[in-house]
Amino acid sequence: MSPYTRDEVQTISNRHLVYEVVTTALSPEVFFYAINVPFYGRDVYILGSANVGKSAFISALLKMMAQRDPAAAAAQKYKPIQSAVPGTTLGPIQIDAFLGGGKLHDTPGVHLHHRQAAVVHSEDLPILAPQSRLRGQSFPVSSKNGMAGKFKSNGLNGFSIFWGGLVRIDVLKVLPETCLTFYGPKKLPIHAVPTHEADEFYKKELGVLLTPPTGKDRAGEWRGLETVQQLQINFEDAERPASDVAISGLGWITIEPRRESLGISESNFAETTKELHIAVHVPKPVEIFVRPSIPVGKAGAEWYQYRELTEKEEEIRPKWYF
Repeated sequence: MSPYTRDEVQTISNRHLVYEVVTTALSPEVFFYAINVPFYGRDVYILGSANVGKSAFISALLKMMAQRDPAAAAAQKYKPIQSAVPGTTLGPIQIDAFLGGGKLHDTPGVHLHHRQAAVVHSEDLPILAPQSRLRGQSFPVSSKNGMAGKFKSNGLNGFSIFWGGLVRIDVLKVLPETCLTFYGPKKLPIHAVPTHEADEFYKKELGVLLTPPTGKDRAGEWRGLETVQQLQINFEDAERPASDVAISGLGWITIEPRRESLGISESNFAETTKELHIAVHVPKPVEIFVRPSIPVGKAGAEWYQYRELTEKEEEIRPKWYF
């Protein structure tokens, strides 16, 4: 069965509760309480684009529900197959998960043309699928004596960072202590070179060091990084991340204006222009978007502060559909 179209998704949404894994951030526990109180006895469809974790979410949900609902406990033997390859769920999978009636449905992925999976060769798709908990990889890397490796007192300025063959970040103007942390597939290599060498490096190493695309044959068919987006990222507090730059279907880069462990300079931050400038290169039609930083791990817990959503944020917040 082919992925759902948007019209088919809307038809389902009009009749049943739909949970969109692609745009929401609820845990299975929160979702369980949300569907069991107001939607008792109705069908529940789990929708999302390919490889966003619909089947994994359902497996976790069934495991949690099994503690309270014998129907969910029995349904665990029929839980959907999880795979790194998009398209594993070939048709809707109906699961008798609710003792009070109604079905839980796993569904094929919704096709979204702006994700990396839409431009990568099918045999390279498993590279894009995270196999374990995401752990960030930071540039520049700090050492006991400050900044390690090729980066000098000017930090990342004048460097380009390649994320496989799929993303290029040109660092145009940042603070000497600015740090970029990449969250995405572990199999995707990251390489940094001076920007004046970046074009030649990409041409030479695409398909070799910079993968995917894998191999020179696929690299020869690759259209390149045709979209370039200039980003100006403003910040108020240099001690917390300024923003995340998300690459659709791949992952995100957290931009920290200042990481103290790099220990480069004694800049007067009160007089510093609170702007960071980078250029992001991706294939067409992959989307780039900037969002508030997601707090990750213990470091995120140190700077995260709860606040109410603004009116604008409330407007774009993912909604429940009935």
